[in-house]
Amino acid sequence: MKNLIVGSISALLLSTISPHVVRAEQTAYNPTVWGETSSNLARISPVGLVHSAYRGQLQSQGIPSYNDFQTAYQSKLFSAVDIVRSAVKSNLLPQQALADSGYINAVAQQLDFFGNK
Repeated sequence: MKNLIVGSISALLLSTISPHVVRAEQTAYNPTVWGETSSNLARISPVGLVHSAYRGQLQSQGIPSYNDFQTAYQSKLFSAVDIVRSAVKSNLLPQQALADSGYINAVAQQLDFFGNK
């Protein structure tokens, strides 16, 4: 009986974690998929960029962190372009990232997903 309970709890925990991991993999930036040939362009993936911004790495550029990040995004106080621009200013991305609509769209998708958590 004890093994059944432990097994059920483990299965339940795994089932709640899996959708988030799968979603992150589906929208991860891949230069060949997005039509980019420069491996230089994506020093940081859109997933990594959004999570870095959330953790406060772009606070010096005016992007809030943690709970303020989610609230500000849902209130449309910043956009994917703002995140990419801030990353360029912080030397996380090269200047060309601002002209890459595929990369910006991937960041927007991650922001939308992140904002709905």
